[in-house]
Amino acid sequence: MRILFYLVISLQMYSCFENVTYEKPENLIPKDKMVEILSEFIIINSAKGSNKKVIENQIIDPVNFVFNKYSIDKEQFESSNSYYSRNVEIYSSIYDSVKFKLEERKKKIESEIIKRKKITDSIRNKDRKRLERNKFISKKIFPGNKIDTTFQKTRELK
Repeated sequence: MRILFYLVISLQMYSCFENVTYEKPENLIPKDKMVEILSEFIIINSAKGSNKKVIENQIIDPVNFVFNKYSIDKEQFESSNSYYSRNVEIYSSIYDSVKFKLEERKKKIESEIIKRKKITDSIRNKDRKRLERNKFISKKIFPGNKIDTTFQKTRELK
């Protein structure tokens, strides 16, 4: 009985380690396009987690939006994704590319935020200077003849 038990276990273990090669689907999505699609899905999923109402207002169905953008359908994506996921090295390289792409996009957005912040800071500085300049303007109305006289400093601050 023991021998039969070990034989069954060995056969199950052997079947798990069988080297299976998977065939490419006919409509396989190329790696570079797959990187683009996966990065879009990651961005949409993260946006859904933080601003679900904004995403729903802008895009009715985000998944179909991505499929239409890249001219693919759900079945094509699923078959390509399952093919790539079975080949660990290829799938790993795809996700490394996705990670690199998202990091580059993050750097670009952060630099844009810094530029906008500099612009708003410069606008605030201009407003502050204008307020300082307005300190030197004084209005006086003489009660007798209701003449408005405004005294301004002749040289403006820059």
